[in-house]
Amino acid sequence: MIYVFQDETKIPAAWLAKVAALQIALDQLDTKAKRKAYIDSKMGIWGEVKDLLLQMSHNKCWYSEAPDAVSDWHVDHFRPKLRALDEDRTAHDGYPWLAFDWKNYRIAGSYPNSPHTDGQGATRGKWDYFPLSNGSVRATWDQRSTASETVLLLDPASKTDPKLMTFDEEGVPIPVDPANAIVKKRVETTVHFLYLDSPRLVSARKKKWREISDLIEEYRLACPDTYEACTLQDHQRVERLIEKLSAAAGPKAAYAATARACLRANGLALFIEAVEEAAAA
Repeated sequence: MIYVFQDETKIPAAWLAKVAALQIALDQLDTKAKRKAYIDSKMGIWGEVKDLLLQMSHNKCWYSEAPDAVSDWHVDHFRPKLRALDEDRTAHDGYPWLAFDWKNYRIAGSYPNSPHTDGQGATRGKWDYFPLSNGSVRATWDQRSTASETVLLLDPASKTDPKLMTFDEEGVPIPVDPANAIVKKRVETTVHFLYLDSPRLVSARKKKWREISDLIEEYRLACPDTYEACTLQDHQRVERLIEKLSAAAGPKAAYAATARACLRANGLALFIEAVEEAAAA
């Protein structure tokens, strides 16, 4: 997972005007049943901006960074629109007032977003799950502010959340600071409910790590040990390899977070600072 900038300039004004009218109509409905029926009748509206949301993530799943390894694209409501489940499946009212808010949309592949059974028989996939920390008060239809919610799932639209998770050389997602109980809990919750440790994703990340490791080895062998022995061709070779490594860690690359983890593990974090700073700007 890396940060995905939600670029409002990509969303057409006509679509924003249309959903604003839908929101006004929704706010006038006085029962949950009426609101559910109305939202269900307008489900096609978020599909109209699916391709634009995909552009923001360079045609990758916002959660897994997979370009195709997670099958169909879904427009996920980060805060579920009609029902929100705790970790123990306790059901709460969802966030219907955010049903037409594009800032609540995330592009997700079917594996992170839909129920799947893993090798141990556990159900994985985000679905309606939206667990909060113990003691956190959920927003409601009447009290809609989400500012006081302490969300356990990492959000790719947050500048800081994706930095809490990294990957090892086997492609397994891990907390960046396992000694911190909050970081560990949030990463483990995210991995579980988004199925980010599915075999296909782990395998793809492991392959990515090997590719970056090969580039790093090529980079370290690209020029002689002393500057006096370097030629113009050595300069050009090093420049090309730095560009390749930076691109592999950039927002357009599949599994960029894995590439960044590999670079950091090899003491080459400098090559990713520029792309991370640009994404966070």
